[in-house]
Amino acid sequence: MHTRTLTRTHMQRVGTSAGDSPNLGVTLIELIIAISIMSIVMGVLFGLAISVGDTSRVQEEKMDAFDQARKGILYAARDLRQARGFGISELPADTVTYRVATDLDGNGSAVDVSGNIELSVERTITRDFDDLNGDGIGESQLVLSNGNTVMVLANNLLPDEDINQNGELEPEEDLNGNGVLDRGVWFERVGSAVRVQVQAFGQSRQGHVLSTSMSTMVVPRN
Repeated sequence: MHTRTLTRTHMQRVGTSAGDSPNLGVTLIELIIAISIMSIVMGVLFGLAISVGDTSRVQEEKMDAFDQARKGILYAARDLRQARGFGISELPADTVTYRVATDLDGNGSAVDVSGNIELSVERTITRDFDDLNGDGIGESQLVLSNGNTVMVLANNLLPDEDINQNGELEPEEDLNGNGVLDRGVWFERVGSAVRVQVQAFGQSRQGHVLSTSMSTMVVPRN
């Protein structure tokens, strides 16, 4: 009898264990661990997303600065090539004034009946100090003014760091910390040519300045 009772009890326990559903409960410690792991993973993914976004913005800002400097150089050089060489304003300076040969009398040539070269009204390439085109941008914009016409050549010019205009870089003038006296736009004589320099910039999310500098030599044809 005693042996039979033990056997029946043991079978009942085995049957109960096999018939019950498995325990799906989660302890508090397991829940905290799971949440901690998810937080770490989300933090890593968020950091990667920020890093990718920053890298993308830096590249975009660099490309925009490059495009602005390139446009400024191309437009300025193209117009200066048509200039009357001895009529170009005194250089070096951040502004250049000149006249170009043009057909004023409509005879199909920039030379009048007396054999004299016909010249346009005075043209000026400079920063838009006085917001001539009324777009509200001002000194960071390079413009070509031709009488009442104003053409934008480039935007996002670097600031002129030569605050006291002595041609030397003072410690307090190095705004972007690159150890170079940046002017944004600069014209200077090199023999019979004019050297044109345009510097544009972009900015990273952290405020770092991303600059591009381009220069070219232009020989006036007239």
